[in-house]
Amino acid sequence: MKQLFRILPTILLLLHTGGVIYSSHPENNGKEDTPTCMSYLVIIGESNVNRFSFTFKNPAPDKVGIPRNNLLWNGTELFIPVREFEASNPHMYKDFLQQMQESRFPYISIRFIDFSNEKHTDSVSHLKYNVGITLAGVTREYSIDCELVSCGNNSTIKGAETLKLTDFNIPPPQKLNGLIKVKDEISVSFSIMINFTPENTFAISR
Repeated sequence: MKQLFRILPTILLLLHTGGVIYSSHPENNGKEDTPTCMSYLVIIGESNVNRFSFTFKNPAPDKVGIPRNNLLWNGTELFIPVREFEASNPHMYKDFLQQMQESRFPYISIRFIDFSNEKHTDSVSHLKYNVGITLAGVTREYSIDCELVSCGNNSTIKGAETLKLTDFNIPPPQKLNGLIKVKDEISVSFSIMINFTPENTFAISR
């Protein structure tokens, strides 16, 4: 019984911290909201007791520059520093660094391989990208439905995909002797600010 009382406050802390901070993340906005004019990458996971997230945000002035006639930038790869993610639950930050093997692989990367046009409206183009995602040094390819959305004088490319940790050789972590178990599936969503330039220049690091 004493052991149960020691475990219970920890579970309550995880539930409270994850729920409050998660509500402020970019991908948690309602569909009626206007697109967020910024670059970000959000990783959302879930355990048997709470939902949690890790967010990387880049300010609007940092953009990907691409030629106007090339919405693809074949081979363009974005490198996101693992240490610059913010955890919805600060107690999970060190675990995140360990799971991503940050000391060996300090970046998460997204590589755009090719795409096909799906359909267009006045303000949104729907595209399907073949994307390579690298976590903890392991790369997997996905076909992701994306949107190219007007954002002032620039545009954003937004997309999301559900991944499995085990596909990247990352075992879902457990805590408190298996009492808290993280699910294998995670959601990765991104938004990338772009502008049209004569040459294919790229700046998203800081």
